[in-house]
Amino acid sequence: MTLRQKKLLPKLVFAVFAIAVFAASYYLGNQYARPLVTDIDAAILPRPEKIPPFHLTDKNGAPFTRQSLENFWNFLIVGNLQEPGCDRLLRTYVSAWNNLAHKPELQKTTRVVFIQKNRPAEKPEQLKPAIEFYNPAFTALFGGREETQRLVRQLGLYDEAASCKVAALISPDGYLLALFTKTADPAGIARDLQYFN
Repeated sequence: MTLRQKKLLPKLVFAVFAIAVFAASYYLGNQYARPLVTDIDAAILPRPEKIPPFHLTDKNGAPFTRQSLENFWNFLIVGNLQEPGCDRLLRTYVSAWNNLAHKPELQKTTRVVFIQKNRPAEKPEQLKPAIEFYNPAFTALFGGREETQRLVRQLGLYDEAASCKVAALISPDGYLLALFTKTADPAGIARDLQYFN
């Protein structure tokens, strides 16, 4: 081996190593890449906000607090189960949930939490079959008017115009991350959820 070949060998090894690192980085980067923010229909909050403490009652009559949101991707929707707009929105979220079937772990930890705007006209125990008609993984909440209003105002959902038109995405650690205002495309909702996961 000549002197020139000896000097060229370390450079060649370094070049091959650099190409291997670049190829591995490119592969892994694309494998786990999130879509560009411009690909997301949801309105992402610039800074996630911790959900304030609250005390409501769930479809089973059990207390439902901020801690009850933990370990789930929660789509919070506010409205009245008797409103036709709420029926359409809940059906859309059933389809979105079904669109997650190819990601069973994500589907298992995703749910809709429907907040009854006012104390239900029907008995609270009728909320259970009403919400489970859409999906047993979904839950419905009710509570005193003040408590409900305070929570939904802090989520930016109390405006009458937003009733059953907007869903707030709460992360498994209790942070408000985004508002889903485009509700016609279940596949888009499922895709957008995967951005956060």
